[in-house]
Amino acid sequence: MNLENLQQVAELRPFIPAIKELRQRMVGIEQYREPLAFELADSYQKEEQLYLDLMRQKIFAFQVSNERNEHWDILEEAFNQFASRSTELIFSAKGASSERLQAINQWLIQLCDWEQTGFSNITRH
Repeated sequence: MNLENLQQVAELRPFIPAIKELRQRMVGIEQYREPLAFELADSYQKEEQLYLDLMRQKIFAFQVSNERNEHWDILEEAFNQFASRSTELIFSAKGASSERLQAINQWLIQLCDWEQTGFSNITRH
């Protein structure tokens, strides 16, 4: 999906900072599990469509652990940071709890630029 296409639909512009951050946090997953890579449709016209696809990222249904039994948390760090300090990665299909999905939902909403100022609410941990 091309972010320039999102610029063309005013309703979708607030999501651009969230998409950029989500993409960045997921960099590297495709090297381990291609089907879990960041994925969106080629185009969107409605906010609801885009939001649902953001929340339906396949990785949200998985728990990624390393050999020290540490778990990757997308809310805390990028995947490639976690992978760089791990020698073995274990992907477990656990499903996401409603509490976890709510935390991801709040994080994504906070990343959006609802003011359309160009300011990005991205916070790094």
